[in-house]
Amino acid sequence: MIVVACTGLGVCAAESFAASTAKSASPLRDATLYSGITGTLTTDAEGKIWYFTASADVSDGLTTVPSGTPVEMLPCSTLEKIIAAAGEQRTIEGKLWARVTRYSNRNILIDKLPSHKFINRKAPNKHRLDSQFLAENLINKNFLFAIYFIPMTSEKPAGATAPGIAQPKNNESILPDEILEQMNRRRVADLKKMKEMLQTEGDVVLADRIGFVNIDDSGKTFTVDSLGRNVDDMEFTLLPCEVLEYTEQSLVDMPAIRQRFRVSGIVTTFRGRQYMLLQRAVRTYSHGNFAR
Repeated sequence: MIVVACTGLGVCAAESFAASTAKSASPLRDATLYSGITGTLTTDAEGKIWYFTASADVSDGLTTVPSGTPVEMLPCSTLEKIIAAAGEQRTIEGKLWARVTRYSNRNILIDKLPSHKFINRKAPNKHRLDSQFLAENLINKNFLFAIYFIPMTSEKPAGATAPGIAQPKNNESILPDEILEQMNRRRVADLKKMKEMLQTEGDVVLADRIGFVNIDDSGKTFTVDSLGRNVDDMEFTLLPCEVLEYTEQSLVDMPAIRQRFRVSGIVTTFRGRQYMLLQRAVRTYSHGNFAR
């Protein structure tokens, strides 16, 4: 096992949320680090989403993710280089350094609960409808924000045998072939692909910028407020993390008020689009000095 380090709902559906969350596997804590963990990156059938599958258990001291569990990768500049290194292949092996994020969409599901359609009417099955809705839509899971990646390749030395294993005279091993294959195979750094990975441009940190968090069916974005200046507003697509979850709760609690936030986060680029991983988001108040 590999151990890595970490740095109320007030509606009647609270019990349904708790029950649905309890049934799902507990994710790792937000800001847990993957530090040089060996595994495999693979993509889905459409080639849009990539997953990292660790070859060993990963733990934050409280929760353990078993080996062989795929974790979704977040779009970032490092992932873009990994995809380029993989080329036409749909998989690539290597060692990954990444930050773990944890996100649940429970806050934005409140207004979408079926029971809200029956507030002024009796509906004996509305709690069952809520539970079914949450079972189909509620998520509480981890994502990986890649920091660094070393591509690895598996090679089998010619004529090599497993060290310390005495082979029978008739050259028939007492071990299964798949076990011998794993013992004889060794992983070495793919120097050609590593050179391409070293060309990754570093992400940047955007600190203490005031703007608006927008959430709709098309996505979640942060728009920097120009505060009356004649400049174009910068917009970033927000990546799922714990800070985003708490920000969504603030927006849901007071939906009629346009709220400003002072945010800090990591800005990255993936396929020409800018993304932000929030590190901090604090609501600011105009005290009547600025228009809403």
